[in-house]
Amino acid sequence: MKFAASLFSILLFLNGIMLSFQYHVYSDQLAEEDKAFSYDQEIEVIYRKGKLIVNHYLTDLPKENMKLIWPTKSKGKACFLADANSCERLNEQLTQLKAGDGEKQAVSYEIPLSKKGLTSGEVLRNIFLTLQHGTPKHTKVHITDETKSGGQWFTGLQLVGQKSLDLVQYSMFSGFGTVTDLYWQKHKLKTVFENEQVTLYSDEAVSKELMTELKDFSLDGIEHVAIMQSSNKSSAGRILFTPKFSVETIEKKIVMSRIGQQYDFKGNNNWLPIAVASFITEREIGSDKALEITEIVNSYMSNEQSKVWKKGLIKQKGETISPKSLDQLLSETIDLKTSFFEMNDNDNQEVAPLLFEDARKVYMKEIQDENMQVIFKDGRILYKAEPLLNGLGYEVREGRNGLYIESEARQFRFPMTEPFYVYNEKRYDTISQPFEKFGDDYYVEEAWLVRLFLVDVEKSEDKINIAPSDILN
Repeated sequence: MKFAASLFSILLFLNGIMLSFQYHVYSDQLAEEDKAFSYDQEIEVIYRKGKLIVNHYLTDLPKENMKLIWPTKSKGKACFLADANSCERLNEQLTQLKAGDGEKQAVSYEIPLSKKGLTSGEVLRNIFLTLQHGTPKHTKVHITDETKSGGQWFTGLQLVGQKSLDLVQYSMFSGFGTVTDLYWQKHKLKTVFENEQVTLYSDEAVSKELMTELKDFSLDGIEHVAIMQSSNKSSAGRILFTPKFSVETIEKKIVMSRIGQQYDFKGNNNWLPIAVASFITEREIGSDKALEITEIVNSYMSNEQSKVWKKGLIKQKGETISPKSLDQLLSETIDLKTSFFEMNDNDNQEVAPLLFEDARKVYMKEIQDENMQVIFKDGRILYKAEPLLNGLGYEVREGRNGLYIESEARQFRFPMTEPFYVYNEKRYDTISQPFEKFGDDYYVEEAWLVRLFLVDVEKSEDKINIAPSDILN
């Protein structure tokens, strides 16, 4: 569930099995209906061929206004009339619960399905109503199959019981937290392990060694999930799939599922959610690149900075997380400007180093260049090459034999792997490399910038100005 950008909520992630979420609202100007709250819910799902009929009961509701968020595919929305006061708080448009003393509300809706019925092995995603800024503390789900299709239902909650009657088949689930998805498959799986946090389903029994390892399996702050052994299905919410069972894969699946529900990740890479999960849980999870990135950041920070960093990540739950937002948080944490995460915003296995930047604004011919970046490395000052050289009239491109930088009158080639460069078809030896590459970007060292591209670099307390040298004028 995504929260409005103006709302910052702290979800206590590692604090035992969570009976409720605690929120801290930072803006005194937020209206009452915008504040976070919790409630309980009970959901009745009736499966008839071609549709799911849902009766949704909400209890322990606050007195303030609340916005209803209906499932995108829902049809036939209505107030569920139980008594004369059942619909007092629900507005005519069925979009909001008005302020009032009634602590209960029931609604009904339908989720259309194929006329052929449910497809075995298909996850029905985000099919239940939610309340904006609200989080269910406890959920019960009753599933009544009037088609008697058999098979097995999953919600991610623990299965309380199931029964086959003359006319229907019935399953009941119960547990802490919310439910967003529903899954059914014709082929029944065996329960091979179960505790309060996880139930494992498979066709085959798990080994004695794994059973011994799982005996004391526990993850702080994690609500129950269902994990099925399958190699070709995509996980959703608390319904997870993995091709094999091991403590490591189970732990990773659970943690990544939790992180995926709490953050909206944006980036050009696969390591970002894994790295955030590693920072928050303080566990080694996932890919080599994600591990290396977390190790680099953790090794640089002091213990106090690490606490501030983790607290900052937790505060951002419900918000969009991107490499840029992580760089902003890291820069604030260590009080040094860096673009470490943005420099690694790709799926290349090589990891760009943690480098720090000159915080001054950079100008090109007295015009501020927002794309410019000045970094420090091993006592050297380096400038992001492409925006700078483009501003000086050069084209920058990678070629078969190195880095090519060309204008109408001046052509350079830098092989990058050997100590020389070519200028207007003449070779010049070098002691050091003029350019370095970090992530996807090239950087030019300041002394080489001045010497080769004939510029003056003027620095003041709050800005850096780069302009063609007077010898060109």
